[in-house]
Amino acid sequence: MSSKPSKQTSQAPQSGGQDSPKDEQKKSSQTGEQPKRQNTRKPRPKTSPRSAPKRGQAKGLAKQGEKQIVKPGTKQMTKQKAKPLAKTASKPAGRATAKSAGRTNTQKNAQPARKDTSTEKRLRVIPLGGLDAIGKNMTVFEYGDDMIVVDAGLMFPDENQLGIDLILPDYSYVIENEHKLKGIVITHGHEDHTGALPWLLKDLSRRSVPIITTKLTCGMIKGKFEEHGIKNAKFTEVSSKDHLKCGVFGLNFIDVNHSIPDAVAVLIQTPVGNVLHTGDFKFDQTPINGRVVDYSALVKAGDEGVMLLLSDSTCAERPGITPSEAEVGRSLRSIMAQAKQRIIIASFSSHIHRLQQICDAAIASGRKVAVTGRSMLRNTEIARKLGYLAIPDDMIIDAFNLRDYEPEDIVVLCTGSQGEPLSALSRMAIGEHRSIRVAAGDTVIFSATPVPGNEQAVNTVINQLVKCGAEVHEGRDAKVHVSGHAASEELKMLLNIIKPEYFLPVHGETRHLHAHKELALQVGIPEEYIFVLENGDVIEFDEDGAYQKEPVQNGVIYVDGLNVGDFDSVILRDRQHLSQDGIVTIVANVNRSRKQAMGDMEVIFRGVSVSDPEFFQSEIAERATKTLERNLREKATLNNARRSVKDAVSQLVWERTKTRPMVIPVIMEI
Repeated sequence: MSSKPSKQTSQAPQSGGQDSPKDEQKKSSQTGEQPKRQNTRKPRPKTSPRSAPKRGQAKGLAKQGEKQIVKPGTKQMTKQKAKPLAKTASKPAGRATAKSAGRTNTQKNAQPARKDTSTEKRLRVIPLGGLDAIGKNMTVFEYGDDMIVVDAGLMFPDENQLGIDLILPDYSYVIENEHKLKGIVITHGHEDHTGALPWLLKDLSRRSVPIITTKLTCGMIKGKFEEHGIKNAKFTEVSSKDHLKCGVFGLNFIDVNHSIPDAVAVLIQTPVGNVLHTGDFKFDQTPINGRVVDYSALVKAGDEGVMLLLSDSTCAERPGITPSEAEVGRSLRSIMAQAKQRIIIASFSSHIHRLQQICDAAIASGRKVAVTGRSMLRNTEIARKLGYLAIPDDMIIDAFNLRDYEPEDIVVLCTGSQGEPLSALSRMAIGEHRSIRVAAGDTVIFSATPVPGNEQAVNTVINQLVKCGAEVHEGRDAKVHVSGHAASEELKMLLNIIKPEYFLPVHGETRHLHAHKELALQVGIPEEYIFVLENGDVIEFDEDGAYQKEPVQNGVIYVDGLNVGDFDSVILRDRQHLSQDGIVTIVANVNRSRKQAMGDMEVIFRGVSVSDPEFFQSEIAERATKTLERNLREKATLNNARRSVKDAVSQLVWERTKTRPMVIPVIMEI
């Protein structure tokens, strides 16, 4: 199989009696049919024998013959007898070395391509989101009549997606195969991994599908469901080192470091091999909560064999190692010690580790903490209730009581690190917040870096804050933010620990996926065993190798107020048009029997800049009237008359303003 991105395939050896791809293409051109996309196959690497158990066996990952189940809503663990996973005849685990999996040896070991048979005995891996942008992460794993989904995230719109509130991955494939769905696994509590869940659950016909995740993530999802009015959702709470059976899949959870507590990687045992999905992670040697990555579990997984690794690619272009979250705390304490007035800090509301450091620094400097912003209030309350955010009750104050305290005694914790127009910080900057206004001498800290696409919005807020006289500290320049994602050396370290047979970079823009691919090549993974896919692409695995199949339906779902769906691109184009050039509306009444316009024609324009609006208005009315009456004399239909008026007015506006506003003629017959 070709190692190129999913749209490209290579020719496999043909078995006797089958047409070659060229012959098939020639036949298709003669019949007028489109040639079928060629299914491609990568043989599983031939490796040296190892003492590890065969793929599909769960030895060492849980006690033999047992599974651990956490009942929803309880902490009590029970053990039950579990059916062992199906044994396979696959080779022992391990990645082929460059020598053993080189081009010559691969060709030698490869079996002739077979006609495609039933996929019931194949593992299907289908990324539905997360491979073209930062956000909307979602991946389907399917084997026979069993299917699980890992993560269901959203993405925020960019400046060109006017009026759109949220963007979800197109999960039509999940809805169509709902009868197979055994569980939804969530790796951690960030919006780009949990945000699509309310809409997904509303579209499922049954809400008994368990949401499998850790304690804090459960709490945050439940808070989100309350806002959406979702009741009776089923949760299965797990912790690291738990083992859970979910249909044919065995699930094992491994502690990883991220910018939020309770983040886990998921080791998925399947009948054809083990799959490791890292979620978002980094290797932090001094984490805030003291829980380092479970390196021993990763080493054990690598030794026992990982057929496929899906790994976070967000910071694959960044050299070296991502700094520890602890470095941010030192910077915050230094800034707070020097600040002479109020301190306002904007951060992601789900960045619980960061919130803890802000609270610790505030207490160390003798300041009380006021929390504002809907999501910030909700997440801090949940984190405190579950024991993940520690701050004494007497150090938290209501934002409406700030006037009772001196400015030098206050730290305000708020949303708005991405320049969101309706966020708490943005409203403070323009003087529209209900209880807080930025004053000269205040210190404002952006404890986050802009998500790609949000840079201009953040710069706008910063400029407004500076106009208010605030001192602004932002991002990595002031060391008030570090990433929660592994940089290049950490990614290579993981690849060397796991030694996967196949590698699929996920969670990033296209450039990040290709950068991650280059890192995999550097540590010796052969190119033909690396997949750089697009959302909706399908890879199938069986005992003999990997197959690239036809993609499933993919794309995005727009959330626009109460409307949810795949918006027509014309809608977004119209919104962009209106925002750039404005609109001109012409309203006229006509009497077709008299072949003339009745009364004065009304002209309304918005967002069109002219030096003499009244003259311009009369000029448009005159041009539109002449055009309309000419069409009536020629017995044109009303639709044709509208089109002629639109063209005539558009041409006039272009001649006068060199702009092309949207022109809407409204012609009514009386």
